[in-house]
Amino acid sequence: MEGEDLENMNAALRKVSYINSRQFPTPGIRHLHISTSVQCFGEDTCISIPDINAVVMVLQPSEPRITIAGVDRLTRPAADLRGPAGLTLFQDLHIISTVTKGDTASHHTAGRLGVQEEIIHNLDYCDILVLGEELRPEQEGLQLQRSTLLGKHLDATNSTSGMSIYGVDSMSNYEQVIRQVHYHNWHPAQTPDRKFRLTCSELNGRYTSNEFTLEISVLHKSEAGEHVNHMVAPPQYMQVVHHPAMVHSLYPTHGSGVPSAATVVIVICIAALVVVVVLGIYRIHLTHQQEGRSSDTTKEGELDWDDSALNITVNPMESFQEPQGAEEEASEEDEEEEDEEDDITSTESDDSEEEEVPGAPRVQQSSKRGQLDWDNSTLTY
Repeated sequence: MEGEDLENMNAALRKVSYINSRQFPTPGIRHLHISTSVQCFGEDTCISIPDINAVVMVLQPSEPRITIAGVDRLTRPAADLRGPAGLTLFQDLHIISTVTKGDTASHHTAGRLGVQEEIIHNLDYCDILVLGEELRPEQEGLQLQRSTLLGKHLDATNSTSGMSIYGVDSMSNYEQVIRQVHYHNWHPAQTPDRKFRLTCSELNGRYTSNEFTLEISVLHKSEAGEHVNHMVAPPQYMQVVHHPAMVHSLYPTHGSGVPSAATVVIVICIAALVVVVVLGIYRIHLTHQQEGRSSDTTKEGELDWDDSALNITVNPMESFQEPQGAEEEASEEDEEEEDEEDDITSTESDDSEEEEVPGAPRVQQSSKRGQLDWDNSTLTY
């Protein structure tokens, strides 16, 4: 850089930066050498600026972890392997890559755990290798339609040891191609079970995925018939299998006679719950009955009279007051007659009073008794 203003030169130097566009750069030291020269015009002395040496440290990047996942075991009848389409090996294949993101300020700290983050990048190749004996071209082989590779930066080679798919392309394109790999076997009865191993890599083998192993078991016709017959009606001479999981899978209906521990516990819990509910309802019913009885007894207690302190007082004169109005006229007539008789017998009574004084009380008592006769028909309690 050239310039006449010192401030502008310093500002330009501060904006110089180091860039590495590789997704996974090589770690190490990058050396820098800065030299500065000054031009002097018509001056007796000229200053000199010493050179500067600097380094840029590129740290170890977070290594990606390529993971291959899917179904690792297939059991198919021999007819599927002899079919025109063959057997699809990696139909449920998934390839993912994750990287650990840690704190950049504490990169010197050993053993620090980071956060797993999925990243999308390219792969270089994926190999499908045959484990054990090589493929017999006259009996079996791997096939891939060439149309599957159209529109992708991929190519494939096939041999008796397996198949290799190569080219710098995305992981999604590799998944689409590998899922279309088929295995054919025209004589499965003469071929043992097969195992295949799948591995993928990037950056020319710098980062490699896990080894995903797939095992294929061929179910022959006789074995398939025996397998079905055993499931429907096992013979009496069959040996008892001591694996509960296998017995349950083969004979799911046989376990219904003997309930499991979980079933017994569930039944006991339900029975206990029912008993608690019934007892609660019965107790509520008894409580209502007791409340009804207590209310009835309270009402009866309020209506019961204490006869011990009850006294009935009857006025004997009330019986004479009621008919008195009706008999007043008759009594007045009787009184007039009695007055006349009294006048006539006044002299006689005067003479007899002296003689009959001792017997006077008897007459009064008899007259009082005649007046105190009660009429029970008009008496009310």
